[in-house]
Amino acid sequence: MSRNRSSRVGLVVAGLGTALLLAACGPSAPEAPRVVPASASVDPAGIVTDFVRQLKPTAPYRDPTATERRAVRDAVDLLLDGPDGLEDATRLLDTVGYTARVTDDPETGRRYAMFATEPGGDGSWGMLLVDLSGELKLAIEVPHPNSDLQTEDVGLRLFRAVPGSMLVVAGAHRRAGGDRADAAHNAVGMFQVVTGRFARRGLNQIQLHGFAEQSLPDEDAVVSNGQRSSNAPLRRMADALEDAGFVTCRAWAVRCGQLEGTTNTQADEARRNRSVFIHLEITWAIRRDADRRAELVAALSSADLPRS
Repeated sequence: MSRNRSSRVGLVVAGLGTALLLAACGPSAPEAPRVVPASASVDPAGIVTDFVRQLKPTAPYRDPTATERRAVRDAVDLLLDGPDGLEDATRLLDTVGYTARVTDDPETGRRYAMFATEPGGDGSWGMLLVDLSGELKLAIEVPHPNSDLQTEDVGLRLFRAVPGSMLVVAGAHRRAGGDRADAAHNAVGMFQVVTGRFARRGLNQIQLHGFAEQSLPDEDAVVSNGQRSSNAPLRRMADALEDAGFVTCRAWAVRCGQLEGTTNTQADEARRNRSVFIHLEITWAIRRDADRRAELVAALSSADLPRS
């Protein structure tokens, strides 16, 4: 659907799961959402994987307009306020091309909302997954899907492992639009709009990246906050990774092969707002192995990342 579509709220039930379908059938339609029962939960893994697979470096890209940024900013604020803001957030996100699903995760049993734009077009703004089971305490970010391979899988696993999380996946390959779509270095992109609300609202953030083995051959991971300094969550995470057997470079203590995230746009925003931002680089040797990804996520979830 195009951005100038009607006011029909695009909350689509994916055939399975308990979901809300928000619709307006004309001027006489009620504003309140209708509840549509379904037979089973909806697994987000296949949806996320399919979305990311369609992101290509040759795809078109444009930055959002001021109106589009404002709608998404307000929607994220509503989502951060709690489930009571879900309906209004859905209406706002619909105006800029997001389709929504609200159902239960078959792996965790927790209720979640997923918002996604159509991949491949110049208005592909990405995906948001929101845990609706309780207060939101952690933001998980994937800025380079289908470039830093399997970071979306690490992000989804961590989303499931840590209740009270919100997962944001960028909507374009980092090379799209002549590299203008690089979400970690675009101050006016939609990814920055979303993550900027996390920083302003004091939500702890962890951003997932990947590096080639030859870039830092003796390390499994690099932990930083983009500032060459540390904080308690950063140190807890590095300790948890090392306790689990991952060789970890601590960017506040030593040089880590220019993988410290010192030019990261979201790190800059977090610094300005004095909020917690963790930049995690993961070697391909770990990302390519599903069992090792699971071990990595187990270590990360043990670090109590929502706590400052």
